[in-house]
Amino acid sequence: MSLFRQLWLAVILVTITSFTGSLFVSLLGTRSYLEQQLHRKNIDSANSLAYSISQLRKDPITIGLQIAAFFDSGQYQAISITSADGKLITERVQNEIETTVPGWFIRLFPISAAPGQAQISDALLHFGVIKVVSQAQLAYQALWEQAKTLMLWSLGTAIMCVLIGAMILQRIHKPLAEMVEQADEIIERRFLTISEPRIPELRSLARATNDMIRRLHNRGIEETKRLEALHKQINFDPVTGLARREYFMNQLSQILIGREESYEIEQKSAAASEGARETVPDGAREGEYHPMGEHSEVVLHEEKTLASTATAADAATGQIHGRRGIFFLIRINNLEEINRKLGRAGANELLHRVGSLIGGITGEFEEIASSPPLAARLNGSDFALLAPDISNAARFARRLSEELAALPLRDGDKITDFCHIGAVPYQRGDTLSELLSRADAALATAEQAGANAWHLAPPSRQTSPVSLNISDWRHIFSDALTANRFMLAFYPVIDPTGAVLHQEGVARMQAQPEGGWLEASDFISIAARLNITGPIDVAVLRHALEFLQSNTGEVAVDLSIETVANHRFRNKLDALLRPHPELCWRLWIEVSEYGAFRKFEAFRDFCHIFRQLGCHVGIKDFGRHLDSIQSLAGAGLSYLKVTDRFIHRINQNKTNQKFLKNLCEQAHALGMKVIALGVQNEAERKALIKLGFDGLTGRAIK
Repeated sequence: MSLFRQLWLAVILVTITSFTGSLFVSLLGTRSYLEQQLHRKNIDSANSLAYSISQLRKDPITIGLQIAAFFDSGQYQAISITSADGKLITERVQNEIETTVPGWFIRLFPISAAPGQAQISDALLHFGVIKVVSQAQLAYQALWEQAKTLMLWSLGTAIMCVLIGAMILQRIHKPLAEMVEQADEIIERRFLTISEPRIPELRSLARATNDMIRRLHNRGIEETKRLEALHKQINFDPVTGLARREYFMNQLSQILIGREESYEIEQKSAAASEGARETVPDGAREGEYHPMGEHSEVVLHEEKTLASTATAADAATGQIHGRRGIFFLIRINNLEEINRKLGRAGANELLHRVGSLIGGITGEFEEIASSPPLAARLNGSDFALLAPDISNAARFARRLSEELAALPLRDGDKITDFCHIGAVPYQRGDTLSELLSRADAALATAEQAGANAWHLAPPSRQTSPVSLNISDWRHIFSDALTANRFMLAFYPVIDPTGAVLHQEGVARMQAQPEGGWLEASDFISIAARLNITGPIDVAVLRHALEFLQSNTGEVAVDLSIETVANHRFRNKLDALLRPHPELCWRLWIEVSEYGAFRKFEAFRDFCHIFRQLGCHVGIKDFGRHLDSIQSLAGAGLSYLKVTDRFIHRINQNKTNQKFLKNLCEQAHALGMKVIALGVQNEAERKALIKLGFDGLTGRAIK
């Protein structure tokens, strides 16, 4: 029984007990008073009648008339005269008077008054004894009227007490309800404080709870900052703030071909990108610093070259591919001279401004790209920029070149030939070594074109099997949805003991009847552009429910943020799941980290709704928003799937091991499971289990 009901019951019991006791005590006291009054009346009446008869003749007629005159007043139940020898001389008895007093009341409060007796004398002789019993019905009537008055008063007083008690209980209930809500929020990993109530006992409890929540929240913030700092220390360049080479190459490999099979392939691709470069010292780390000569004006690219490269860019963006974009390779020229002219601190400051400019440009893609852009510093003088789904690449390359060339060195000075940019389109299926070689060639072409020049290479001849115009895709999606040419391919996710945690259902689409099945990465970004991810996700979720109905275990499906943010399709997903509560607890729903943080408010609302249905809600490809893990916990997430950029060769990377261990500890403290994506071999699997991961998936998991 709840505390509120117990308090209500206590108030009612106390009210009933107190007023019932008061009623009985009052009625018993009144009954005793009435009995005393009746007894006195009996005695007075007996004495008065005995005196009157003593003065009369003692013949039966005279005595009978006297008794009849007294008895006819109607206030007596019985009057009798008994002789000295015990014989009854005369007696008058009256039937009970009818009243409105109920019988149960008479039985509950019986009135018994002693009769009055007096001696009758005849001259000096004893004649007899007279006995008088008064009528009790009138006393019962008076007692009943008194009882009704007391009950009405008690009822009115009880109602007032209940109202006052309700107000008091409401005053107690409100802070208690807030505390219960606060406890529920803590269970959902949302740390909210409440106002302190006026009641001293509850105030101390609320204050202690608020203090605990503040400490937990502050501790979480500290852990998040520490985790983010460790992440930046491991994977980001301290001078420019951009990603380090290894971190960047891992992500680029993931976009192109998933991941390279061995570290040697990565080393070969790195060597290919370094082949045509001259050795330039890192301004942040080495080199002697000497004055530099005069600067000349910045020379812009020739108009003829602009026209040809713009044509190439149009050709590159005229098709839509599953994973495509532009890879920019940027080289800062004469870094050795900059070191000598500005000194170590000045060169670092200039490189920092270069990193800020490139990083700021990547932020412009956050709202329009289907996957996050990334900028990196590859070595002392070379930078890379990965821009997915970019249009007007030629215009963007020209803008990037102009803004970099406009960076002043000191006191408004500029370098005539500050940078060159090589840009190449990429698409899913390209090899990393080929892409870097093409980018190096484009950079070499730009270096031959003039100061601060750029060059955009045409697309490679490789054609994606799903390369189609946007109008074609609209018909493909329409036909596939009508014919239900969608399916789920399942991949196991296991726990540290090897048991299956759930099956990860990955969407596949058949673009043409009797044709091959396309992977989600081949078509989902196109569906997002056409704003038709909603019907696709509804179809995917329907397939997941069908699988759960016919199989044991649990299933995870990936939804697009466009569907999550669309109220109409979100309601459709809700309507699809609500009739199946027994299946919801076996369903894991996840959204990519990039999408979730692009529309975080919509994602948080989605989490609250589908968590109430019993579903597990999580983030996939987590790793870029480590500073926001507290807000994810506040949304009620059940799990995180960590991007394989951190998992690659984790058994050899001690710094990433420390980072991932801290991530697991913080996620576990917030009640979230942590699952590793892209586990490639047994060594990685064992290392991840030691770090505290709750689930694993990838090529090594079967």
